[in-house]
Amino acid sequence: MSAALESGMIRAPDVEAFSLPRVASRLLMSAAALLVALFAGRAVQPALNRPLAAVRVDGFLSHLSPAEIAGAAALPPNVHIFDPELPALRRRIEQLPWVAHARVSRIWPETLDIRVWERTPAARWNDDSLLDTEGAAFTPSASELAPAAIAALPRLGGPAGRETEVIAAYRALSQALAGSEFAPAGLNLDARGEWRLRTVRGIELRLGDGDPVTHVALLLGAVSRTLGTELDQVDYIDLRYSNGFAVARCAEAPSANAPRRPETAASVCSAATGTAPVITSVAAAPASTHHVVAPAAAKDTRK
Repeated sequence: MSAALESGMIRAPDVEAFSLPRVASRLLMSAAALLVALFAGRAVQPALNRPLAAVRVDGFLSHLSPAEIAGAAALPPNVHIFDPELPALRRRIEQLPWVAHARVSRIWPETLDIRVWERTPAARWNDDSLLDTEGAAFTPSASELAPAAIAALPRLGGPAGRETEVIAAYRALSQALAGSEFAPAGLNLDARGEWRLRTVRGIELRLGDGDPVTHVALLLGAVSRTLGTELDQVDYIDLRYSNGFAVARCAEAPSANAPRRPETAASVCSAATGTAPVITSVAAAPASTHHVVAPAAAKDTRK
């Protein structure tokens, strides 16, 4: 018999004690802590949800007042600080025409903070709207379009959804034509995709479709040399030709005192003299010579 039997003792086999893996144990502990925090938060929140005592409005405001912004938030009476849904508040504030972006946050124990970024108007858009510096269209009230600073903005127009394209083209043309007789006061893109530019002198430039900047060289070259000091008699210049341009002149020169309103006048001739323009066609010749030709001689590429 073995020594174990002789002594009356039997040794059981070794068995490892059961234990959870270390990662699972940590997950269970984290979940338990989260549940405790959740229930504790629900129990404490009523005590922390203090009545809202103040709404603070921050931002550089030129066209809006803090009262207008707070009113757009539309907070109900007797509201508490944790009651409002902040995303819904932000959306309501951003519905104000002059608000580009807004941010809403809570400052415990009793303050709601509203941060507003106001739009900066860059141009008039169609009949009753404005474009901001980011090319977004917005429509303020009619009375807000009346101030001289707004009325003096460039007048742009085009189909909905083409705002950024139009303002980008206007900026490019403004830079290219700065200091010339053709500096733009407005630009319009019609439904057919054709561009029309109104200069600060009140002359309309019919640019056709495609990139309007491609006409700059012709304007500063052959057109300027051909018309020279006669620009005061020009109603519009049609650049939709492959080898030249057409000029519509007033039948009689406008008087020096005749009012010019390039932003609204459909025709300089009709506004200044009451007469219809006379159209001639000019071929784009070398710098040394210019030829006045019959309208049919210049190839018309207009659609």
